[in-house]
Amino acid sequence: MIIIAIPNIIPLKGLVSLVQETDVGSKIYYTAKENEIIELFSIHKPSVVYIHSSFLHILKAVNLDEHQVRVIRVINEKPVSLPQESTTFGILYMDDTEASVKRNIKRNIALSNKQDASHPKENNLSDREKGVVREIALGRTNKEIADNLFISAHTVITHRKNITRKLGVKTVSGLTVYAILNKLIQMEEM
Repeated sequence: MIIIAIPNIIPLKGLVSLVQETDVGSKIYYTAKENEIIELFSIHKPSVVYIHSSFLHILKAVNLDEHQVRVIRVINEKPVSLPQESTTFGILYMDDTEASVKRNIKRNIALSNKQDASHPKENNLSDREKGVVREIALGRTNKEIADNLFISAHTVITHRKNITRKLGVKTVSGLTVYAILNKLIQMEEM
């Protein structure tokens, strides 16, 4: 999903149109109003954000996961002389050619897809896995967890492997922190 935030309606609609032509499958949300940007971020979880340089200060108020969101600054004019690092695709110049803008869009969407693959979003635990995490955080052994949840110890071990794979957390203390942060247990229960 892509969010585009540019204060001028004509360049905004132009970029939206080019993104739609370049990447038909993505959902696109856009705004020209500063006060709507935070609302868009609170409702949607974009993988790519095109944001005008005059709106960059708003990103401080939005909790973006730097590993999951690709932010591209939109700047009005390309400087006459470009610094060495100007080949980056983290910037889009509004006075650039259509071909360059499309190339920028394709590249950033491809990079965001690559980021999505390297940071799997499969961290949603099932209710049973959450129950196992809760029991682990409370300091219970595999056998105690099995008895409390009416499952076999082998199933508990399988759940633990799946939880580790999904969360990337291997230690009991790490799972305890996860359980507290996700309100699976209260501090008083420990």
